[in-house]
Amino acid sequence: MGSRSHFASRVLSCARLTPLVALVALASGCGHSAAQPTPPLPVAPVAAPTPPRVVIFSIDGLRPDALLQAGAPVIAGLAARGASTWRAQTVMPSTTLPSHASMLSGYLPSAHGITWDDYRPENGPIAVPTVFSVARAAGLRTVIIAGKEKLRQLDVPGMVQRFDLCAGDDQEVATRAVGEAMAGFDLMFVHLPQTDLTGHAQGWMSAAYLDAIAGADRAVGRVLAALPAGTTVMVTADHGGHDFNHGTTQPAAMLIPWVVAGPRVAVRTLTTRDRASGATAPAAGGRRRWP
Repeated sequence: MGSRSHFASRVLSCARLTPLVALVALASGCGHSAAQPTPPLPVAPVAAPTPPRVVIFSIDGLRPDALLQAGAPVIAGLAARGASTWRAQTVMPSTTLPSHASMLSGYLPSAHGITWDDYRPENGPIAVPTVFSVARAAGLRTVIIAGKEKLRQLDVPGMVQRFDLCAGDDQEVATRAVGEAMAGFDLMFVHLPQTDLTGHAQGWMSAAYLDAIAGADRAVGRVLAALPAGTTVMVTADHGGHDFNHGTTQPAAMLIPWVVAGPRVAVRTLTTRDRASGATAPAAGGRRRWP
């Protein structure tokens, strides 16, 4: 994708999933003395560090101004200890499936080809590399917990080892994500649908919509509590919304939050717009940075 963000390239190394190999060098000395040579001190074995893990949360239909108004202490806490912007920008069309295809591949819709917004198995899965295909090439375990069937379009055979379609609400999605966290993973994508569903039913910025955001924040917190130490966490959205819909070029539909926190992620508030639907995939691992 030609419009990679400068920020994504800076945090790329923070979220890399490439396993590290620890090398231990033992030095022995030679002595010439009539006394018995002093035996070398024992060297404690050094275990290879655990590969860093990455979790990407997508809160469907989340407007950043609504996030700030609703009061979301978990996500606000991630932003305070990581890098964030409330003025990231999604792609056009600003709808769920095209935006998620860009989010998880780094390609614009004109390149990945997914411009429809429903599950069309006859069209086949996404045809460009995704963060999951790169992770699998590196031998890593990949998981998707999806709240909408249309995300099956991103399930390339063999690239996602665990695809869990959850018909429940955000709390049920969180329950399943907690189970996967305890089972072990390297890269996990968690899709929370309730905010978008409430926006369509009750209206964006309605009291019910703000309540749904608070619920999504609690769901994120439940998953965070189950994650291993050192996990890099990203929180973003596919689009915003206005009235009872989205898909337009209005700022209410295009602006989304983008947050990343984890080891070696510098605390930083971005002041310029970032096309986060294209920045998430390279920041989570980077097509060029994994083996």
